[in-house]
Parts: sequence; structure tokens; C-alpha cells
Amino acid sequence: MVLDNEHYGETGMQVAHTGRGVDLAGIAAATGFKLAVTVRTEGEVDSLAAQLFTVPGPLFAAVKVSTSPSPTSLPPRDGPYLRSRFREALLGPDANR
Repeated sequence: MVLDNEHYGETGMQVAHTGRGVDLAGIAAATGFKLAVTVRTEGEVDSLAAQLFTVPGPLFAAVKVSTSPSPTSLPPRDGPYLRSRFREALLGPDANR
């Protein structure tokens, strides 16, 4: 499985070969993969999942993903808050009184 956003993210989001038409699934099929697909939708993911245990290998999937950044959530870094949260989880809600 190749997760492909069709860009080189590490070097500035230049368009990669697959963004210019290179077909990785076509290359895999030409080199003997029993199943070689390009997946673009959730329905195609479901179809691929159903085939994973029924089609003899080797299998190849180029899964197209978005270049949009996903929202991230960083854990808190406030020491006193973390200490109090840990004490409460360990000793119960009255631990910090």
C-alpha cells in the first residue's frame, strides 16, 4: 500500500511523478501483482478491504490522500496541571484539595 498525495511534502510540496500521470497501480500490474488498484473513495477502501483476504497475493494499492493538513491536538505541557490531573486519576476527585 502506498499512501499518495501526489506531492513531495518534505521538500516544499512540489508535484510528484504521480501528480503528473504516473500510474503506480499500472506499474504494479505490469510487474505481476495479482491485484493492483488505485483507491480514491471510501467505498473503494471498503472494496479493497473485502479483497485483502480473498485474492491471492501479491496485492498493491495506491491510496490517494489529500494534501490538506489534518487538525492536530497537542497534549498539555503545563506541569502543575499535569501533576494535579495525575493525582486526581490516581487518588480520586478529592486528591487535589
